[in-house]
Amino acid sequence: METNKAYITSKGFISVKGEDSIDFIQNIISNDIKKVTDNNCIFSSLLTPQGKLLFEFIIFKTKNIFLIECNSELIKELFNKLYNYKLRSKIEIKIENDLISIDIPFIKFKNLNINKLKLINYKNYLIFEDPRIKNTLARAIIEQHKIKEFLSDLNIELSNEKYLLEKKLFDLGVPSKDIQKLQNQLFSLEANLLELNGIDQKKGCYIGQENTARMHLKNKVNKRLFALQTISGKVKEGQKITLDNEEIGKVLIDDLFPFALIKINKDSKNLISDKELKTETASIKINIPNWMLI
Repeated sequence: METNKAYITSKGFISVKGEDSIDFIQNIISNDIKKVTDNNCIFSSLLTPQGKLLFEFIIFKTKNIFLIECNSELIKELFNKLYNYKLRSKIEIKIENDLISIDIPFIKFKNLNINKLKLINYKNYLIFEDPRIKNTLARAIIEQHKIKEFLSDLNIELSNEKYLLEKKLFDLGVPSKDIQKLQNQLFSLEANLLELNGIDQKKGCYIGQENTARMHLKNKVNKRLFALQTISGKVKEGQKITLDNEEIGKVLIDDLFPFALIKINKDSKNLISDKELKTETASIKINIPNWMLI
């Protein structure tokens, strides 16, 4: 994996601006928009009224405009959902086709970031630390026609390796490719959004908040999303996962970076961790990342 090079990600951007922007965003997302400043970004989500995952994204603020970074294959769908919620809000929502997200080595961000901020403006480039897991990933938001200039300014080469950011996130236990397959399939807490700093338990109402809060307070979360390590064979979306012939989960994402929803709690953690699990066509393991609390 070319961790010393930059990589153009498969991310896109939506902008939200206008006098009602803060209230509009605050009423629908799972995190607190008031945390977003010129030097700080947040990870957040848009849920169903039942608290199931629809979209996940990172939100920035620049010149009184909020930028939402989302997987490019979901940009139009997210835009339409936001527009449906707009109603009479005095805001403008727009897909920013000229902006791209470039993954850069975290050490580059660290060296540029003398004040140790989450988000910096370096030579008019927005460069930020991924807010999900600290001290791991950094990206830059730039205009497409400035790619060469950006690479020169940071003295860095561009990688031709496919899915470089997706590989980094997969190794951290975070889904990034084919995440549309997760829509409506699991609750936000099952998708680990609390540990990934995507839910603010104190902010008050948002879409899906009631069920999310109830599940958290009553400790109702007994399934979690895990990256799958393939031992042999190949998993397929929708397959059941078993341990000693007992069903414990289901494959939600297959292909290059597979993920599954697995039944797990404090009592069963040691029984499942590092054990060989089965699907109809594969033998697999799950790795419990350090950031996950069970």
